[in-house]
Amino acid sequence: MIQYPKLTISDRLNQQRERLPLPDLQETFKESWTVNEKWQVTFAITDSLAYEHAIQLLDVQNVIQYDGQSYVITQCTKTVSGGVSVYEVTASHLFYRLANNARQNNVKTGTLTYGLADAVNFMLANNDQGITAKFIGDFPKIQIENLGNSSFNKFMQDYTSKFDASYIIDNQQITFYSATYLKQQPVIDTLFYQHDVEDVKLSLDTTSLVNEVRCLGKPIDQGSGTNDSQTKYQVDFTYRDDDSVKKWGLQRGDPLSDERFTDQGSMTEYAQQTVQAQPIATLTTTAWDVVIRQCETVKLIMPNLDWQTNVALNGYERNPFNQFSLPTITFDNASLAVNDINVAMFKHIVNAHANVDKTMIQLQAALGELQNGDLITDEDTIDKLNELGGIS
Repeated sequence: MIQYPKLTISDRLNQQRERLPLPDLQETFKESWTVNEKWQVTFAITDSLAYEHAIQLLDVQNVIQYDGQSYVITQCTKTVSGGVSVYEVTASHLFYRLANNARQNNVKTGTLTYGLADAVNFMLANNDQGITAKFIGDFPKIQIENLGNSSFNKFMQDYTSKFDASYIIDNQQITFYSATYLKQQPVIDTLFYQHDVEDVKLSLDTTSLVNEVRCLGKPIDQGSGTNDSQTKYQVDFTYRDDDSVKKWGLQRGDPLSDERFTDQGSMTEYAQQTVQAQPIATLTTTAWDVVIRQCETVKLIMPNLDWQTNVALNGYERNPFNQFSLPTITFDNASLAVNDINVAMFKHIVNAHANVDKTMIQLQAALGELQNGDLITDEDTIDKLNELGGIS
């Protein structure tokens, strides 16, 4: 027996709760998640007397409970056509509303250096939305000017990527993971093209491409007697990826600041790992029977191209109420996949041509041994021609 996720709708105060019609969910439901950006559900419900009480709850700011998480209806459109009413609903994860309401009105004046935990704990101090935060991994320290006087949601939008972090939310709790930690986790799942996944599409995006940045290490304590208001650093240099500049053009980025570094060599290595000097390669595919885990890294193998790589899950769309609806999953491998998959595809094309050329040479050699008008009777020759596609 197929087990579907539990989905109900309730009023804003959770005083009334109803189920929605399964056939409509099987036809229209979609759960969409993109790392550090969105987590929402959409669906359409046709008006019916059997679900009258549930349909009365289809209104903005009411709550969808789905698969253990809560979502707030942000859009609800009613369309009447041919005497039939259809409600189209979009609901965003409850956490985003809570994070928008969690405001830090105080300000830490000046440009100061923060670790992620320090900045988040300040933004969430005494919040009345019940938000809690966890931190897993080591995060860089960055400089922030006048931290505060904003919502926690705005803070996440502005600074999550700058701390080189990804987050997963679970109702009122947010867990931040460092990129280094995620990359070091053992790969549990392996996906095979044409077995687990199908229709692989590769796209390149240079929106966040950066190949020249100013690198700033630990600030120098200038003492109280100096009149120089400009901060000085033990490490201060410009990092530039010449290969990227030559291939994609100059793309300057914001300064890379981290007070952990006191020598240029170490910070250069950090810049090489951090700066996105190649286009982001995104692999999108449909999946057959894949367990989807947010922020997981999997091994993707394409035997027909003799190619494999580790890729991080950064988005998906799925309908768990319809067993015949294949989920779409999106992976990215920040730079390696760009060259790796292109090289693999090129090798595949070259090998295919080589095999065709080899077959034609063998076929011509076999036919060359025959005289014009000769009747082919030798069984070995016939078998060889059959194998090469020469006769049938």
